[in-house]
Amino acid sequence: MNATGHVFVSGYTQAPYGEGPGVARFSLAPDGTVGPRQAGGGGSVNPSFVTPGGGSLLAVEELPHGRITALDPETLEVRGRAPSGGADPCHLMLVGADVWAANYSSGTASVTPLAGLLEGTTARPPALLSHPGSGPVSGRQAGSHAHQVTATPWGTVLVSDLGADRVDEYSARTQVRLGSAELPPGTGPRHVAIKGDFLLVSGELDGYVHVLRRAEVAPGAGAGHFWKWLFRTPLARTAEEVAGAKDFAPSHIQLSGDGTKLYGAVRGPNTLVVLDVSGLDGAAPTPPAFLVQIPCGGSWPRHFALGNNKIFVANQYSDSVAVFELDGDGLPGAAPVQTLAFGSPTCVVLA
Repeated sequence: MNATGHVFVSGYTQAPYGEGPGVARFSLAPDGTVGPRQAGGGGSVNPSFVTPGGGSLLAVEELPHGRITALDPETLEVRGRAPSGGADPCHLMLVGADVWAANYSSGTASVTPLAGLLEGTTARPPALLSHPGSGPVSGRQAGSHAHQVTATPWGTVLVSDLGADRVDEYSARTQVRLGSAELPPGTGPRHVAIKGDFLLVSGELDGYVHVLRRAEVAPGAGAGHFWKWLFRTPLARTAEEVAGAKDFAPSHIQLSGDGTKLYGAVRGPNTLVVLDVSGLDGAAPTPPAFLVQIPCGGSWPRHFALGNNKIFVANQYSDSVAVFELDGDGLPGAAPVQTLAFGSPTCVVLA
């Protein structure tokens, strides 16, 4: 895994969400762990997710009247701010010249020109994309809840809808919905990872990783594509662990650099799980297989980052970031090699 120069950690600053410092930039120590703090930004409110983009560090401000911001990656001062067009934005990314954001409580995705965001004002409100739905889980799926926006290699953007058990697919250029990946009722899709034509989806509500495959509607006819659900694998040693847990809520998933492993964080049991996904290939793919499970080094692993032969885990409720060494097979050690104190962390980014 490639070395990087900086570690950005962000999280909540205001109750009832949390009480942390917001966003900070750290150097990397020579051994690849987190080094000294280099900058801290007090200008962002509840930056629960950050990502580099367009020469800035882009951040959501997770609030009832949500906002997105562009931060100077060196000083972490706010360069520009704009409304997200909805409530509680929790994820964003730069796609071409636009910033896409997921408004969780409103169940919408918004699209804002980066140029307008950097100017501090936008000529018009963000474009809002909505495909309302619901699911069977009481208290969690009464309506749509957009949780992540993900660009694909083929020019679309996927919007995970936890409330509607769908991953909606939009044209990045026209912002028109082209279709949806349908998940079993009660899945609660949160984050996704793309491996060739395969889509892996973490089910926050059912505790499984679901695998779908992109296929042509009519092979060779140019009639478009659809997503075919294939199978699911528990983010645990066994399905019984998922069924027997009081709380079992997968959060982030991410592929290894070579695409053979999938890493996942699970809140509740507070674990990191690694699955073998090398069988997702060819005409007869096989389901992901369990490899290893370890404690996450804290409580409520909300997000993680991979790099420098390490995995950096944002443990929200224990106010800490745990760093684990990865061995030659890409598997994490049983205990963290470093624990960094940080209030209410929800995101870790290497850049």
